[in-house]
Amino acid sequence: MEITAAILFSLLLVMASFAINRRLLKGQLVIDGYRLALTSSAVLLLAIIAESLINPVYELWFGSKLWEYRVFPLHDGNVSALAVIVWSAYGVHLYFTRQSLDRKLGRRWNSTGTKALIVSFEAPFIFEVGGNLLFLQLAKNYYAYYLPTDVYHLTSFQVVPVYIFCIFFGLLILRLLERLPRIRLLPPVLFMGGIAYLLAGAA
Repeated sequence: MEITAAILFSLLLVMASFAINRRLLKGQLVIDGYRLALTSSAVLLLAIIAESLINPVYELWFGSKLWEYRVFPLHDGNVSALAVIVWSAYGVHLYFTRQSLDRKLGRRWNSTGTKALIVSFEAPFIFEVGGNLLFLQLAKNYYAYYLPTDVYHLTSFQVVPVYIFCIFFGLLILRLLERLPRIRLLPPVLFMGGIAYLLAGAA
């Protein structure tokens, strides 16, 4: 049931993101297959590396982790094997969302910092809360259980500063990848890198 919940959540996320961003852009949402695959695969790899490194560092500094994955945990519970589905889908959502942000923020506010700030609130309070609620309904378990209690363990306000930092540098890396010559093998290589990193956490 956990895999079903992950697939259902990911499909709902992608469909809702497509519909909302297409409406925001008045039907002018662009789907470039290469860039979509590049964003999705890069988000998968960057997200799981960040999760596996930052959560232990946070525990070292503050005495406890921010989250622990309850479904197919890897890397000491800092990552889930279902990341291959969920984070890839979030990458598709981010591909759509960046287009809306580029168009709607205007010249004055259209900066990497502003986008990181917006996404850092959207990701935990829509993406994570929605995902956890669906998992609780279908699988009777949290997908990612947040140790702080401020948002009923669905997410936490404490992750926002961490997300701002990670998303800011993640967006910079995405921009660098997009400026590279188009290499068809790059998205699958990034994706396979993500799978290899997940498998390394099972050892």
